[in-house]
Amino acid sequence: MSAARSLTHSQVKQPITPKEFRRICGLFATGVTVITAGTEGEAEGTTVNSFTSVSLDPSLVLFCLHKESRMHAVIGRHGTFAVNFLAGGQQELARAFAARRPEGFHGVPHHFAPDGPPVLSEALAYLTCSTVAVHSGGDHDIVVGEVLELAAPGSEQEPLIFFDGTLGPLESTGGRFGQAVGPQDPAPKGPAASPARAG
Repeated sequence: MSAARSLTHSQVKQPITPKEFRRICGLFATGVTVITAGTEGEAEGTTVNSFTSVSLDPSLVLFCLHKESRMHAVIGRHGTFAVNFLAGGQQELARAFAARRPEGFHGVPHHFAPDGPPVLSEALAYLTCSTVAVHSGGDHDIVVGEVLELAAPGSEQEPLIFFDGTLGPLESTGGRFGQAVGPQDPAPKGPAASPARAG
């Protein structure tokens, strides 16, 4: 038996609680996105920080979505979605999509991409994607999409960052980044996010 295996078996494992796991993963700073899908009259969106690029060729990305999210049905019906990267001044938009929006996209500047999904017109950047796979991952599903279209209309802006349970622009005048907004604000969805209603 190797020294590494011997050491592992001699350790007493402590149970990892969801609360502690969320707190520790929340110390990994991420950008903030709003995933959007659907058509005029039934467009939906949800705030997500569990997003990453996967492959350059083909161009693949993924994000994690709670299994009980309302977005599953919308993405499943249409087979496409958009990933909207939020700018530093879009904290309120992030909070709005982190909670259920009974008014839908009313009052939110957006347009529909040629391939279908709604795009937030004032986002820092966006990708429209076709769903290619959905993998189960505990209480979340891992949605993989192939990029169809991309643009960065707001690339001159600072990005919105999620860190330690808070949202704020990359450059904050509030001292420590965590002071940018209150700790009780609704947070993005994903395993690293603070408690919030499932998308």
